Amino acid sequence: MKQYISESRAIYEDNYHGLFSKKLAEWAIGNMKVEDKETGKLRPIRSRNLEEVMHILKNCGIDMQEKYIYTAWYLFNMAFADYPKSLKTDEQRAYYVEETLFDPDGTPCNVLDCFVAKMCNAKEPIMWEDMM
Repeated sequence: MKQYISESRAIYEDNYHGLFSKKLAEWAIGNMKVEDKETGKLRPIRSRNLEEVMHILKNCGIDMQEKYIYTAWYLFNMAFADYPKSLKTDEQRAYYVEETLFDPDGTPCNVLDCFVAKMCNAKEPIMWEDMM
């Protein structure tokens, strides 16, 4: 099956090599929601800023290379939004980030691919030219 990739996404991929840019991470995190336990409705997450996440990773002994920081930032907040029952602590989320980014039978680019698939499924367009 042939997959269509827009010219703007191809340019993004060339520039960011399948990883999150700062703008894409900000946009993705800004749109994350979690189910409110009391009402059952979705509400925006209480996201962690980049500095907080990098501090948490460092405290867990995870030294993140510069090229991965925005992908790690996205993943940490995504773990909070999507896995609140199984990843309850900052330490658990930090190790999730490390294990997901550096999965021995995957690549760090898998994170962006999964995000794009989620957005396609939700029929939420990504304005690639705005994410650079």
